Amino acid sequence: MNLLSPTPLFLGAKGLDILNLLDFILLPFLVWGLVALFSAIKKSRYKNSVVAQYFIPALVVRLIGAFLTACLYQYYYGYGDTTWYYFGTLDIANAFFTKGFSTGMEMLLYPYEMYSEEAKSNITIFLFFRNPSMLAVVKTGALFGFLTFGSFIGSSFGITCIAFIGSWMLYRVLQDIYPHLHRELAIAILFVPSVCFWGTGLMKDPLSMGGVGMFVYGLYFLFYKPGARGLALPLIALIIGLYYSIVVKAYIAVAVVPAAIIWLSLMYKNKIKNKTLQALSIPLLLAMGIGFGGIALQQVSSTFKLEDIALEAAKTQWWIALNSELDGGMGYSLGVMEPTVSGMLKKAPAAINVALFRPYPWEARKIIVIPSAVESMFTLFFTFFVFFKIGFFKTFVEMAKDPTVLFCLIFAVIFAFAVGFSSMNFGALARYKIPALPFYFSALVILLDTKGREARIAAFAISQGINSPGITKLPPGTLPLQ
Repeated sequence: MNLLSPTPLFLGAKGLDILNLLDFILLPFLVWGLVALFSAIKKSRYKNSVVAQYFIPALVVRLIGAFLTACLYQYYYGYGDTTWYYFGTLDIANAFFTKGFSTGMEMLLYPYEMYSEEAKSNITIFLFFRNPSMLAVVKTGALFGFLTFGSFIGSSFGITCIAFIGSWMLYRVLQDIYPHLHRELAIAILFVPSVCFWGTGLMKDPLSMGGVGMFVYGLYFLFYKPGARGLALPLIALIIGLYYSIVVKAYIAVAVVPAAIIWLSLMYKNKIKNKTLQALSIPLLLAMGIGFGGIALQQVSSTFKLEDIALEAAKTQWWIALNSELDGGMGYSLGVMEPTVSGMLKKAPAAINVALFRPYPWEARKIIVIPSAVESMFTLFFTFFVFFKIGFFKTFVEMAKDPTVLFCLIFAVIFAFAVGFSSMNFGALARYKIPALPFYFSALVILLDTKGREARIAAFAISQGINSPGITKLPPGTLPLQ
């Protein structure tokens, strides 16, 4: 098959187009079908829950985002990674009809190394099949694309739904811990503008974001609240979440696994009533978290050597700085960097800053970067507001007291460092950083709630029919989880 003019069985795409007439015909039917499906889920699971009001709006916003990103790549950029992923999905879909069902299943289920020559002969771009993380996107997209006649919008909506389910699962975990913050957490997790836009479509980022949410859900309801959601759903969520977290973007596992283990360990510590045992458990539980984190880091480092990453990042930074003006100033620099691990770590503050708080307004030299600059400036101001409202030192005290805040911040900061250090381009950074944002905003929302929390909890408890005089705390799971 020719790279610039694929000849898919289902639709006669031309050149690098990802959208055509079939996509626009299917669009209203797919939106209607998905809204109907998720409305049925809402009716059966969240009928009497305060979270029901956010379920469908959050889904619709993601679907709109998926369609807009498709238009962006087709009519503004002209092509992108999503274009090549789409060609891969068509390769698999076509294999079912041109090479036979067994060859199609082989391409869908097996790694590239196990492909037969028959399967390999059906591939347009080999890079996207040889790379396991890219192949995971291609296979997931192919599954949904096959069900929608090979349409791009079908593959895009399918992956968008996976990302939405993962985000919803993360929301359900945090909402279970802080039920009175259902609205604030919904905004922080489900309605962040860049997440609703860049966290959609046929790309790695929505899958990795969905994977993190599923992993957190599975861990919480299997190990901290076993039985609250049965066994099957949390177990499936944990397995799928780990798969997408490790295979699609391995550094996500490095960020989320140790942070989650420390989180659960500290949550368990709070369950211990004996003060002496509680104090003795802290170093043991922290050691376990650090130990598991070290194992995760070792596993990733066996594939991605930190020295190589540091050297490659230094080269990339030099090249982008050299060509930044040619690219409309989209590149950014972290300053002079030594191509060593220690040099990489020295740049951690700058990398975290660029991921969470940049581009600054004056750095938005292209119209496509302006929304990211606005959101980054809001993030910076919101961070300052939380510290101002609570008090500088008191904020750190509240962080240390709340295991969930620590978890969210540890993951967000490690992830922000990873993407801020490696992206070197504001356009790419806007996409890469989205898994960190729901965690970071959730931490800020929870911290801000420490001011006047007791009164808000009491008011929420009364609104839910828990009319107990003097109630000031709702432990996780106090309210029925529907």
